[in-house]
Amino acid sequence: MANIVLGMALSHTPQLHTPPAKWRLRIAADEKNPAHHFRGNIYTWPQLLALREPEGIERWLSVEEKTVRMERANAAVTRMASVYREVKPDVAVIIGNDQHELFVEDIMPAMTIYWGAEVPNCPAREDQAVRMPAGIHLAEAGHAPPRTLIHPGHPQLGLHLIKKTVADGFDVAHSQWMREADQKISFSTGAPHAFGFIYRNIMDDLVIPHVPVILNTFYPPNQPTAHRCYEFGRAIGRALKAWDSDARVAVFGSGGLSHFVIDELFDIAFLNAIVAGDSEYLTGIDERLFQAGTSECKNWITTAGVLEGAGLKAELLEQVACYRSAGGTGTGTGFVCWR
Repeated sequence: MANIVLGMALSHTPQLHTPPAKWRLRIAADEKNPAHHFRGNIYTWPQLLALREPEGIERWLSVEEKTVRMERANAAVTRMASVYREVKPDVAVIIGNDQHELFVEDIMPAMTIYWGAEVPNCPAREDQAVRMPAGIHLAEAGHAPPRTLIHPGHPQLGLHLIKKTVADGFDVAHSQWMREADQKISFSTGAPHAFGFIYRNIMDDLVIPHVPVILNTFYPPNQPTAHRCYEFGRAIGRALKAWDSDARVAVFGSGGLSHFVIDELFDIAFLNAIVAGDSEYLTGIDERLFQAGTSECKNWITTAGVLEGAGLKAELLEQVACYRSAGGTGTGTGFVCWR
């Protein structure tokens, strides 16, 4: 039986690798966005500005304040990397989402387990970089290396997880190689940034054999519900316990918290539930709240399901809202470790 020795869930926002003075580059996209998701409703940019004006978010928008917040978040990432080095797991299961990096509208599986022997992490080509939204390429070093690196997958464990979760009632998609996505839509190749962030910032590009689990949190109409994600995580946890191996396993959830419009009330309540292991709260959150980037919290919920009964204790390392605009856009970040 494999032994889960470490769990981690963390935000992977490009803001953490963007100079704070440059966070404003994304505001032009905010202004053009006709549908800002916030607390279950949709707002235009003028409506969002008016709604959030009483909060006085402007006081958090100086370069100095942004720098403090970015440093707090990155300090938490550094601490998590230190814990990872101390624990020295043998293999990993990484739960993240895809944002038109692998899957586009020709096929969009709700849940995918990758069991290929190799996982490429690639920098953007020049033609891909020019298609990126403003400010995104600037932060690429946070999730992609300067040259392509080929990391080890774990075909044996991946196949085991596929067979066990299918037997447990989950019709998962599977993949053995990462094709380049549709050039009309995608602006990257190889591993999605949710995984690249872990490779670079936690594993320092010294990636151990691992299985990427890819969820479609972003794109309707087949986003798995929070309840389904938690149960999927529990199924993965059962499969790990049934794996005939003495491997020491680390489990990662990559993404979140609230974005692209930050809701600190949501973030705090969500983190409290994660740390407390409150599955009833996590699986009962209104699905309308899991839109846009906030949908990535489902990667955390799946991770919490995997870790249920693993005997590890959760610790909140940091929660910090990285605001970029008076409308409250940016990324709510959080960092939790189970040991």
